[in-house]
Amino acid sequence: MGNEKDIMTANKVCEKNGISFYYIHSDKFKTISLNVIFATALKKKLTTCNALIPHILKRGCRSYPTQQELAIRLEELYGMSLNGSVDKKGENQLVRFHAGFVSGRYTADRTKLFDEAGDLLLEVLTQPVLESGSFKKDYIEQERENLIQRIRSRVNNKMSYSMHRCLEEMCKGEPFEVYEDGDEENAKAITASELMDGYQELLKKYPVFVYISGDVSEDEMKRFIDKFDSIERENIQPLTEPSFNKKREEPLRIEEPMDVSQGKLCLGFRTHIKANSPDYFPLAIYNGILGGGVHSKLFKNVREKESLAYSAFSLLERYKGLLVACSGIEIADREKAEKIILDQIKAINSGDISETEMEATKKSFETGLKIMQDSQEGIVDFYLSQHISGINESIDEFYNKLISVKKDDVIKMSEMITLDTTYFLTSL
Repeated sequence: MGNEKDIMTANKVCEKNGISFYYIHSDKFKTISLNVIFATALKKKLTTCNALIPHILKRGCRSYPTQQELAIRLEELYGMSLNGSVDKKGENQLVRFHAGFVSGRYTADRTKLFDEAGDLLLEVLTQPVLESGSFKKDYIEQERENLIQRIRSRVNNKMSYSMHRCLEEMCKGEPFEVYEDGDEENAKAITASELMDGYQELLKKYPVFVYISGDVSEDEMKRFIDKFDSIERENIQPLTEPSFNKKREEPLRIEEPMDVSQGKLCLGFRTHIKANSPDYFPLAIYNGILGGGVHSKLFKNVREKESLAYSAFSLLERYKGLLVACSGIEIADREKAEKIILDQIKAINSGDISETEMEATKKSFETGLKIMQDSQEGIVDFYLSQHISGINESIDEFYNKLISVKKDDVIKMSEMITLDTTYFLTSL
């Protein structure tokens, strides 16, 4: 896929107190990227609490207690960026803190920012602005309102909303049904003391992945890693292992009415394939053939041939072994669209896979992996996804396993895929 020296690998530097440190060396970027990522369990109240924490922390820290003072300090560090966010992979919620800043090779006077940037990131993380032993009341209330607005705004993108609702219905009663930002009820109810307890628990007991990306010296890296010794750590929780064996006697059918003029049809399948299984690679090719681009069966048959859909695609939830086929259709075309989607599944199962579909799918992966390597955060996310799944493959090794998949591997693996849930977003 490229010269060996161009392939960026995440080398594990060390692990201590449940914190794993990785270095991704690269001269390609003008910036250095620091990512500190906590992996916590998905539970409604805990997840809502964790969704608030990074947004409260980035409001200020002990040395720079207001947003304005912190913004001025970031400007002094050549416009350093500092962000906090949450997302989920499988049954783990990820609480992320990220700092990005200019490499010393590109500052006007060759000023090295690494130590100061690392200090600031750690201070934001470990020395928040407090009043009476809790987060500032006005910070909590403002970020609580922002979180509620984020949760409510899920419905704004109807296709994304429908796809995630399908996954949530598939996983009712499982941790995976919990939305990455939690829920509005808990956002309204959570107290200042619960937030502080949640924050201290986050620092103390959950696995942490730290990625240092860019051109960094060993001494700089050691100084940064040593700063983490100041965080009190104990009773480290293991990563949550996702459950895979849920079986339905009959597929579930869900209709959700909303004020929409166009329907969203999502068919959710269980693949029973774990992220670290060798079968993941044929599954990824299967998904590409089914709905992974303009060459795919869904695009060609549901969208182009029958003109039924404004959009038609499929995607994998790798960490739970789930696959969702989605289409945006006229409400009256639901039955026809559903039949054609299921026909494409049957076609792959029976071996109706052309050489062109195989090659186009592999080519799309090659293109996607190349584009990903143009982004430091894309590279970090690739390796984080691997490490959470207990995999240590490089980008090149991952790519080579994908392109070695044969048609027979895809057909054999397709027998494991079962329909679990049909979700339809329809009009009122």
